[in-house]
Amino acid sequence: MGSLASGTPAAKLLLACSLFVSVRAKHEMTASNTIRKLSTLPSFSWETVPVFAETSNVTGPFDEDAMNALSKFQLFVAEKAYMFDYPGFAEDKLNTLGRELRKRNPNMTLIFYYNSNLDLSDYRLHTFMQANAPNFWLCDSDGVPVWTPVDGGAGSVPRFPYNHTHVYNHVVAEVRKIWVAECINMTKLPGAAYDGCMVDRWTRSPKVANVSARAMAQWVQGRDQATAALLAATRENNVYLIGENGKVSPDAISDPGYGYHLTSSLQAQLKLAAAKQGLLASMRPGTTEGAELNNQLSAFLIGAGTNHFFGAGSWTCSHTSREGVKWWPEFDRPLGPPLSDAQLTGTVYTRNFTHGVHVSFDTATSTGAIDWNSPVSA
Repeated sequence: MGSLASGTPAAKLLLACSLFVSVRAKHEMTASNTIRKLSTLPSFSWETVPVFAETSNVTGPFDEDAMNALSKFQLFVAEKAYMFDYPGFAEDKLNTLGRELRKRNPNMTLIFYYNSNLDLSDYRLHTFMQANAPNFWLCDSDGVPVWTPVDGGAGSVPRFPYNHTHVYNHVVAEVRKIWVAECINMTKLPGAAYDGCMVDRWTRSPKVANVSARAMAQWVQGRDQATAALLAATRENNVYLIGENGKVSPDAISDPGYGYHLTSSLQAQLKLAAAKQGLLASMRPGTTEGAELNNQLSAFLIGAGTNHFFGAGSWTCSHTSREGVKWWPEFDRPLGPPLSDAQLTGTVYTRNFTHGVHVSFDTATSTGAIDWNSPVSA
């Protein structure tokens, strides 16, 4: 990542975050409860279905039932807008959340979410962009910072509270340094709870008006420089990185649309497994028990490789909407490592797992079947 000159915004961001975690550490950390970071990333096992959760409680802190459910997952992505209306920066609230989850399950992999486009207003990172406006934001042809719409999250209840945001100006080298430092801060500073970062919109450009094609091409080049610098920094610091495949490829791919297009999603998954690249395969929001879950989980198990995780669904939850923190009974069933890669006969894939599980998936109908051959474990 290179050294940061003292007094620059990037250096101030490092200092601000280090002050937060060091102050909190004085109150929460002792020799016996210091945060234990994982030496091998991510934490992965075939013993049961490898699963992840990716959600946020927009309305307040997760309650006890939600925390108990989340702590069961092998991997958790702490989504944006957590406790949105509560005072404080998102990074601080998420670090507190991560520390609590780590106490409950020291072996889970914790992932910090942020975005390559959207300057989210509740993040500390936003204050550094705002303090250096308009230069640190992408501007239109008149020199005015642009606004871009924010997807509220398909199926998310409640929806994310952002209507639109400004856009990081990755053309500016200092912005790129600050943006990279955000991930490293949340994973490597003393007291930081997270093992890795998820970058949303890794290869996407913002929807904006009155920005010339030349200016947007420069922005895209800057964004690609930022993601390349982030990849280098995470490799150097043993930080797990999730994003999309582009000019540079992270450790794992996030596929939020996996459950919508099962046959094409499976074909992409098989390529990732062959390349030994990780995957977060999200089920379709609103999935119900029975055939809907069975078809999606069947496809996933046919294509699953090491560091492939199934789960998510809704990206937000509240005290009345529980989808984002639901633990399905199938997640407790014994699985075991696959005995081989999937076998294709006609349009039907089949695969067997160590604990007697047999899976099939028909690519012609996008339907599957799982014979668990054992009851749900206690």
